[in-house]
Amino acid sequence: MLKELSIRNLVLIDEISLNFDKGFTVFTGETGAGKSLVIKAIRLLLGDRFSQDYLKPGAKEGEVEALIWGGDFLYQRLKDLGYQETDEIHILRVFSPKKQRVFINGEPASLTDLSYLTKDLILLTSQHEFYTLIDPEKQLELLDEFADSFSLLKAYREALARYKEISSQVLALEKKLEDLSVKKDFLLFQIKELEDLNPNPEEEEQLKEEREKLKNLTFLKEQLDLASKSLEETTSSLYQALSSLEKISSLDRVFKIYAEKTSGFYYEIKEILREIYTYSRGLPEDSSLLDQIETRLSQYEKLKKKYQRDTRGLQKLLEELRGELNLLEFGREDYEDLRKKREIVLEEVLSLAKDLSLKRKEGALALTKLLKKELKELGMEKVEFLIEVNSKASEGSNLSAYGLDEVRFLFSSNPGIPPKPLEKVASGGELSRIFLAIQSIIQTKQTPKTVIFDEVDVGIGGITAKKVGEKLKKLSENTQVLCITHLPQIAAMADHHFLVEKYSDLGETKAVVRLLEKEERLKEIARMLGQPENLELAQQFLRESS
Repeated sequence: MLKELSIRNLVLIDEISLNFDKGFTVFTGETGAGKSLVIKAIRLLLGDRFSQDYLKPGAKEGEVEALIWGGDFLYQRLKDLGYQETDEIHILRVFSPKKQRVFINGEPASLTDLSYLTKDLILLTSQHEFYTLIDPEKQLELLDEFADSFSLLKAYREALARYKEISSQVLALEKKLEDLSVKKDFLLFQIKELEDLNPNPEEEEQLKEEREKLKNLTFLKEQLDLASKSLEETTSSLYQALSSLEKISSLDRVFKIYAEKTSGFYYEIKEILREIYTYSRGLPEDSSLLDQIETRLSQYEKLKKKYQRDTRGLQKLLEELRGELNLLEFGREDYEDLRKKREIVLEEVLSLAKDLSLKRKEGALALTKLLKKELKELGMEKVEFLIEVNSKASEGSNLSAYGLDEVRFLFSSNPGIPPKPLEKVASGGELSRIFLAIQSIIQTKQTPKTVIFDEVDVGIGGITAKKVGEKLKKLSENTQVLCITHLPQIAAMADHHFLVEKYSDLGETKAVVRLLEKEERLKEIARMLGQPENLELAQQFLRESS
């Protein structure tokens, strides 16, 4: 419920702070006193766009601030958006000609987040804003709410999501198979071309090394021969030095150490010589193999350039092409399996859609009967109201997020005239009372929220006004109800009564809102009755209304 509302610098309002409680709350006041400003402020809390003419003349910025309790419902919505989970939120919306800011529990937020959080927590109605009655999807939601078919709708949507996912897979695989079938010959050509090369990064590196050897074969042999001769001379000298050091090592131990080191050098160089001899013997006699290596490497370069990939990329491409060929050969079985699976899921979806249709049609009959009774009590005895549920053919192409059904609320206010779509024939006052009747019926089935009625009393009076007040009072037992009214029959039913007044101060017009208690409330009821001095009449009126 809406617990607190503060407004600063909004058109005629300097600054007001209002505290709200459970039950039925009314706002009254003379026409033009500023009651609509409270509605403007609440619209801003619901995420409506700011208009510059909302700002009080001369003010640099304005604010609308509220504290709303939403219980587990709000807790989940905050969690969905990534905010800290609480069962109530503090909203601050700051607006100026240059910029707007929104804060939720002290954190900067977007208008989208604000709209999502407050949607279904606060429901604002007026004769100009009955989208919940005239929008086809909202009509369906109202019927589902009454028929208690949300769990069935959830199961249907889950099955529909599976059906759509499998359908997407079927279409994707079907297109893939068609594309592969068209390019099968080219696919086989590419595979053969790559298999003939049999790309291998290690082979390519070895070929490059071998090519460099063969290109420089003469120079390589010359240098190896020179190195061998130099090392042979070195080993000969080392052998002589080793012999001398061993002979004098008995005279001084240090020469024994030198002899051991020299021996190590000698045998290490001998090992290098052996490796050079082995390497030299492995060299080809001439560079006749160079042409073959160049041809092989040119094959690598040709395909790397053609496919814009390195050698490892060519290996991966070959695997991918083989996979596509395998898919073409064996994917038809997977395709048929998917199609069968899709048909099974479609049967499940259509079955759930039919169950939804049946439950809605039963709910439509029951809701229509109750609505006629409620509307009669609200002074609409001769109206005709019909909820029409039309189901499309049971085919996959007709499925929507709501099933196979289209719902229309049909209405006629004059006997003998066939009912027509509600949005085309109902007046604002009629829409107000129809909405009130629906809310009265489904209040025990819906998420508790704050419902705000603006102009619900348009075009009514007398006994009908009293009936409307009683309905609002009854509705407020489970739902916080705020109502702007001009009728004493409705105001007298309220648990809490706010007065909106306008006055001039130093040439400036201001609007104020204050909670009425005892005698002040009597004076306001007397004014609304047209006898401002007759407080006894007002007292009697309040007693009769309680």
